[in-house]
Amino acid sequence: MQQLANITVTPKPGHLFDSWSSAGQWLSNMSLSGFEIYPHGELNAEDIPAKLVGGFHLQSFPILTPLLYNDSARLMKIFGDWQTVEQFYGGTDADHIVNTMVSQLNLAAKLNAPYAVFHPMDCDMEHLFSQNFPWTLDDTFTACAELLNLALKRSNFKGWLLLENMWWKQSFRLDSRQEYDDLRSRINYAKCGICFDTGHMMATNNSITDESGAISFLQNRLHQLDLSSEIKTLHLNSNLKNHSLQKDSTGEKSRNKQSQASYQNCDGFWAQFDVALQHISGLDPHNGFQCEDLSHLIETINPNYLVHEVAQNDINEWQQSIRLQQACLSPVADLFEWKQYA
Repeated sequence: MQQLANITVTPKPGHLFDSWSSAGQWLSNMSLSGFEIYPHGELNAEDIPAKLVGGFHLQSFPILTPLLYNDSARLMKIFGDWQTVEQFYGGTDADHIVNTMVSQLNLAAKLNAPYAVFHPMDCDMEHLFSQNFPWTLDDTFTACAELLNLALKRSNFKGWLLLENMWWKQSFRLDSRQEYDDLRSRINYAKCGICFDTGHMMATNNSITDESGAISFLQNRLHQLDLSSEIKTLHLNSNLKNHSLQKDSTGEKSRNKQSQASYQNCDGFWAQFDVALQHISGLDPHNGFQCEDLSHLIETINPNYLVHEVAQNDINEWQQSIRLQQACLSPVADLFEWKQYA
């Protein structure tokens, strides 16, 4: 099993390194095999040292269907004008999304990335807080499969396409084995698998209050799904902070009012987007596991790649979170030893 860290590439390696040389030295110091990279914008493979690439995360289009289906009415309702549409997506029609996905898959191929992660989801601003999305899971799967099939057909990518579990309703949450089998059957590509995100799975359960309960829930869900053999990559992070944000005890009408009130003082899409990002950060904080023995969970999944996908507010906090998780992968005695000098 290779252990990785995730970074956004612009082509600069994230926001905490001044060069790829320093990023590579950091990997060595942290006993990590490479980075799972998330490319942003148009990049050339020559700008990224392939030897440091351990995995690839495709660009996410969380508000997918309005542009994929060239739905001008929905686009104008959400964004207000075409300039904002272009600023958000990078283009103004469905061809742009498909071309972006083709370009990213080809970049992954040039960098010899063994896998590429995809977010099978659809969301919008209006229903973000309530999650009462006016479409079905089948609608989301249809759109995601259409995009992937169009892009894969035109790309040179031969690695694993990994579907990452999300927490949004009417998206790929892995609430059941049938979800994976259904989506997998729609994708015309042989090497499909799962990227299992522990924090995203925790976000689907409102009752988790501590790491011990989280591990029990994750183990039980994995047993229920019987999909461990399909999991090629594990995104390891905890989701306990601000977990009360997910409580669903206020009722549907109150949640709809919350959605409307949240944007009440916002002037335009970008102000709404800032509010939405703050809400999402509370739902998916990317904290690291700190004290529980994770060795049995890792044995159950047995992934080829483990990505320490934790918050990167500053280099010291990032390093400490990863080292704590690394200690949690070993027997409990090793964790106690680590805490003596952490």
